[in-house]
Amino acid sequence: MVVRFVRDETVEAAAEDASTLNELPAPPRQLLDRHGARVLDPATAVVAAGQPVPRTTVYRPGVFLLPQRYLRDQETLPAINRVLARIGLYAAPAEQGDSKASARSRELGDLPVRALLHVREDADPVVVDCWRALQLLRSAAAGEQPELDPEIVREMSVEHLLFTTPVFGGVPWETSGLGGTPWETSGFGAGSSYGRTHGANRIPVALSAAPPYRGKLTHRRPVIAVLDTGIGPHPWFGLADRSGPPAAGSGLAVAPDIQDAILQAQLAAGTTVPTQLLVGYWDAPSTGQPLIGDIDTDTGHGMFIAGIIRQACPEADTLAIRVVHSDGVAYEADVLLALHLLADRVRNAQAHNRPQDLVDIVSISMGYYVEDPADVAFTGRFGSAIAELLGLGVLVVAAAGNDATTRRFYPAAFADQPLGSGCGPQVISVGALNPDVAASKALFSNEGPWVRCWATGAGVVSTYPTDVHGSAAADHEVPGLGRNSFDPDDYSAGFAVWDGTSFAAPLAAAELGKALLQSGDLATVDRETVVKRAWTALGSL
Repeated sequence: MVVRFVRDETVEAAAEDASTLNELPAPPRQLLDRHGARVLDPATAVVAAGQPVPRTTVYRPGVFLLPQRYLRDQETLPAINRVLARIGLYAAPAEQGDSKASARSRELGDLPVRALLHVREDADPVVVDCWRALQLLRSAAAGEQPELDPEIVREMSVEHLLFTTPVFGGVPWETSGLGGTPWETSGFGAGSSYGRTHGANRIPVALSAAPPYRGKLTHRRPVIAVLDTGIGPHPWFGLADRSGPPAAGSGLAVAPDIQDAILQAQLAAGTTVPTQLLVGYWDAPSTGQPLIGDIDTDTGHGMFIAGIIRQACPEADTLAIRVVHSDGVAYEADVLLALHLLADRVRNAQAHNRPQDLVDIVSISMGYYVEDPADVAFTGRFGSAIAELLGLGVLVVAAAGNDATTRRFYPAAFADQPLGSGCGPQVISVGALNPDVAASKALFSNEGPWVRCWATGAGVVSTYPTDVHGSAAADHEVPGLGRNSFDPDDYSAGFAVWDGTSFAAPLAAAELGKALLQSGDLATVDRETVVKRAWTALGSL
């Protein structure tokens, strides 16, 4: 497999094409309804005076994001609600019933958290839409005598849905004829070389190979945190079933405290907004349609990534944090919370000399398209969350996206936007290469000057949960002879082949892990040393 890091002076890529900025596959209504979301349509979206026409994005209309301190402020929230009353709405914090969760919530400070929109009791029937609410609030913060503090409103945003988008010619809205990706509509269609079987571009395979030898180290192993769909059983990590967490020394670890914080935040939001819950670190259920039994598009996604890291840097440990649902969707507030809690963990490790708690690299195989890239402050606080990690010397690697577009895909697109001084390297965005001799760029991969690394992301073989078996079956059987055709939904062999920038990103992360191992003893974890080590590792590649 190949990894190529791009130096600033050698960036040569397609520039952003304004004519295709809204030509993205639209998620099916079923998926949107499941997560309480909708598509922001530039043709019909209301726009405040002086604001640009938005670009397409996917968001949750019943909630917006606002730094926690404003939601608790006795003046700010009432001022916001006086404006929202004009359209029959009011905002309220997502209250968490668990006492520990409530205490944690009060400590979040600048972290964007959910504010839930409600219909006022004295209001006429009204459509609850945070985009419309935000446009009204931005109008109230404009002019010479604004009703609201412009700085506060600037920190408010919709809650985006993030997508892993790892499949091509196989996600429900493509195979059902409801839409299409650029390579389908341009003539590649069902014959695309990335399409495989039964509505997905992954297939089970057998691999005759022992788990890559991890070796014995005299110092701490590099830790790569993977924010994804969680884990499943696999012999490479000593997981025979789902009865308990990975054992120490297996190369795989979980973070129950972070998982609990995410669940409590979801429970609070779920009182008024359709919310699918992430209970624990296991990637489950394997299907979102139990009456049909099809394996979800992203079932096994996180375990596949863990296997890539095990192959490319077996000496590293993977810290799996479940933020992505098995249908490939993540809620922005959940991802921001996970990033914030990871930063807290690293900060405490550095302050109290706890090498065992340090995280060296964060690998993110998901993202979203912002509605207004000219003003990232209006599109969420991902930049601040990422900057918090970079400031601690944590390397952040992000997938560039799979829509064959030059449109910026965040958080990967932060790669060419400095997020702070005196910190570690900026975000490392990763596009996908084909597994050919020339290592050509994969047809599906996004591209642009903001893509700073390219790695093999097509035809990748890696680990897959051994207990996943969907409803699809062999389509031909010879009775009595034990002969039948290929079963595309039986993953009991424990391996699959898959495509996507989702898998190029962890390969790049593993390469950075190897570079960290070569940069010296990892036992020293003060901030200055960690930042210097991150720069040394990247500079060596």
